[in-house]
Amino acid sequence: MSESPQSDQPAADTRSDHQSGDGAGAGAGGAVDPQTGEDLSWKSTPVAIVLLDHPAPGHRDVTELLAEIFEGSYDVDPGTDEDPATAVSVEDVTVVVTPLDLPVADGEASRYTENLAIWNGGQGVVDSHRSQVVVAAFRLGPVGDDGEPAEPEYLDPRLDTLRCELAVATVTAALTALPGAIAVSIGGAATTLPAGPYRDLVAGNPLPVPALVGVRAGMQSETTSCVYTTGLGRFGRLDLERLDVPGPPGALYGQMCDLVAYTLGSGTIFQPGQALEVGGPQPLLTSLEASPFTGQQVLRLTPG
Repeated sequence: MSESPQSDQPAADTRSDHQSGDGAGAGAGGAVDPQTGEDLSWKSTPVAIVLLDHPAPGHRDVTELLAEIFEGSYDVDPGTDEDPATAVSVEDVTVVVTPLDLPVADGEASRYTENLAIWNGGQGVVDSHRSQVVVAAFRLGPVGDDGEPAEPEYLDPRLDTLRCELAVATVTAALTALPGAIAVSIGGAATTLPAGPYRDLVAGNPLPVPALVGVRAGMQSETTSCVYTTGLGRFGRLDLERLDVPGPPGALYGQMCDLVAYTLGSGTIFQPGQALEVGGPQPLLTSLEASPFTGQQVLRLTPG
């Protein structure tokens, strides 16, 4: 993985900050079905935000950049003075790009840098952003839905969400080439990443896990590490965590990224009570628990 936490970048020494649901994981939760208790955040619109330390670009700048980068691979429909949103067609997903000449409200983007080792102490730059470019995906209808009575080809809605999130990531990565781009904030994952590493993650991985899901790992005590995720609810899955694992967090972080890539890429949904083979001396058993970091229901992984 191109993002790897360092042992001197603790992710878990501020547990009490997250127990109320504030802090790094709060923004990853979504609406809950009142009857079943299901997390419905997978139904939310996939959104990422490019943060810039410059004034917001004009719609012509956005259109020219995207047309140059995609070079006909995707159709780019330019914005206008009346409607500055630029639309990019990624297969049957329409990705809408809207520049806004104001910062993200309430310090949300800065909060989502918490405990992410990829910043290596440089997250203060996020506070300097003065404008944003919002990237959102919309699916206009199922494949084959042309108004005729034949049955259209509906995708599993969670798979469809992944496709839309990947389309947003593709367009967002291109937009990090805008002058003054410093970071990308993914509210649904409660994560803000530096612009350059975000672009590298998306360009170098079919499933760029840290650009889709928050993965935080660090020292939990002098001899143990922990790792947890935020934002898997957007893909119809419970977030994952491991606690009190002997040793430094680097390998733990990589293992969690691999598990997330597996569940998203294969369509497998982990269930409480399941044993997961992870290549170690013993499987990991899953149990439904309340996370000490986010306060939300998660699957905790413990050695079997």
